[in-house]
Amino acid sequence: MSILLVTPRGAQLAEFSRALGEASNLPVEALATWEEALARLKGKAHQFLIIDQGLAEGDPLELSKAVLMVNAMVNMAVVSPLGADDFHEASEGLGILAPIPVTPGAADGVALAQVFRRFL
Repeated sequence: MSILLVTPRGAQLAEFSRALGEASNLPVEALATWEEALARLKGKAHQFLIIDQGLAEGDPLELSKAVLMVNAMVNMAVVSPLGADDFHEASEGLGILAPIPVTPGAADGVALAQVFRRFL
């Protein structure tokens, strides 16, 4: 089991990714493209997926809908600039466990690991 992080900003999210992996005790695999993420979700069991902003295929909330069609059992978090109320409204029914700030740091990785641990 691992956490898939789909991002075009792998180097920028290194601290977040490291802290998430350490706090969750799961490997974090960074994928640069949406196509690679969908292929991985179809071919192997992954329990957790993080969708970053800046992917050519679209907004993280929109892309989360495509995940539901491929594997509805994946627990997701997405990077979002929305406030709590707006995020809740926009993500309702998509199975997204948590929003992640646009520039997440180590503390955000630890906080997300605590959310993910509830589903292990």
